[in-house]
Amino acid sequence: MSVDELRAGLARIAETVVPDEDPYDRLMRHARRRRRRRFAGLWAAAAAVLAAALAGPAALSAAGLDDRPDDGTPALHGFPVDSQWTWRLINSPTRGSLAGDRAFLSELTRRAGRDGDRLFMSAELSTVKVLWADDTAGFRSVVLAYHSDTHAGLVTLEAEVGASPRDLVRGDSQANLEPAAFTVLETSYGTEQNWLLGLAPSGCTVSHARSAQLWSGVQRRWQTARGGDHLLVEPALARGWWRVECDGQLRQAGPIAIQHDTVETRWAGKDDPRDGRPNPAPTADWRTARGADTAYRKLVDGSGLVGGVIPPEVRWVGRLDSRDAVLVGPPGDGPLVLQLDSGEHGRLALAGPGETRPDDPRIGGLDPDLALVATGTSVAYDLAAVRVPAPVDGHAALTDRLLVVPRREAVRVEAVADGQVRATAEVRGGAALLTLPLGAQVTLRAVDGDGKVVGSGTLREPANGERIFNESLVWNW
Repeated sequence: MSVDELRAGLARIAETVVPDEDPYDRLMRHARRRRRRRFAGLWAAAAAVLAAALAGPAALSAAGLDDRPDDGTPALHGFPVDSQWTWRLINSPTRGSLAGDRAFLSELTRRAGRDGDRLFMSAELSTVKVLWADDTAGFRSVVLAYHSDTHAGLVTLEAEVGASPRDLVRGDSQANLEPAAFTVLETSYGTEQNWLLGLAPSGCTVSHARSAQLWSGVQRRWQTARGGDHLLVEPALARGWWRVECDGQLRQAGPIAIQHDTVETRWAGKDDPRDGRPNPAPTADWRTARGADTAYRKLVDGSGLVGGVIPPEVRWVGRLDSRDAVLVGPPGDGPLVLQLDSGEHGRLALAGPGETRPDDPRIGGLDPDLALVATGTSVAYDLAAVRVPAPVDGHAALTDRLLVVPRREAVRVEAVADGQVRATAEVRGGAALLTLPLGAQVTLRAVDGDGKVVGSGTLREPANGERIFNESLVWNW
């Protein structure tokens, strides 16, 4: 199957595809599932509710037990806290529209401390601090920190605007969430509309950038959050990045809504209305192309890249590491997504081997049809380049292999630095595969059969650390 045939086929599919639901609703629902799986305390709380329900005829409210749990109910002990920045967050003044209501905060703190067992929080976490109390999202939301001298766990409470401390403690809640220096939580009440809340330590500055342009790298215009050290974001508007600066240093930066390690790659085909017959069953190449298209749209839109509304096209299709591989991106300059294999979800390669954060999920033991996804950017209008992802030590990682797709007349691609060719590879099947270390400072040149340069551009990528579309993710706490 040629690239032109694949492009034409993908275009036909795009004409007939109608999304089942808003992609951000699906993205945020997936994010909620991941967070709830990650916080083991939530499972413990659910098990405790079930055990109490089976043990006797205790009445259950919409949020859990209407009465306090029996003495045998497992208590949640929070998480070890060894970061000065996390303690600085816990000790920060209360934020939110109710932060100045001293009577409300005093009564809420008293109630939460007395009724901590209702939220399954251990008595060992004897100090209660209100981190957030707010009505501006259309409901009353509260974030509590239960802590000792060594451990802490967060609890979120939601109720209608104007709810009393008693109603909040008995209302909707999530218990034993893990605190972080920059804590990001989801909050909602009685609706599918969820909000993202970012809380940074007092004195830090939270900024956000809704959009970005690709011009010699990613360029953003940052806007300081109204709250200074916190930001409440409606997910429907959560495109772009946020960053946190403390004491004059950049501590964290990354996409607001995208889950860094996982991206959905499923795009279900629909019946073709032109002839009433279903589209033919796709081959593996078609499934991978559809998945790469979906991953591209989600990652570009979530990153807020200007021009992301331009439908991507297939730039190259072939085989890498015995896997079906498809590279998609806009015509000319722009962001690129390379996907290996098909699957409903892809694991996004963010960094080189050994550079992923400790909480990055491992690939080992997961579904074998899990796709691998990598991002990159064009080095010139007619020269696309992206790192090849691979499973390394159980993680999705970027490798020292660089896939370069030049103009059709090119027969060879060279990497040049200081006037010398550092790497070269023949163009086979429309692409060349160079071996270059991550962060290599080189100019890529595409050369035709007569030795004429038919395309060139500078490769710009971080030498280390995590990145999306070669924009560095920062985690410096």
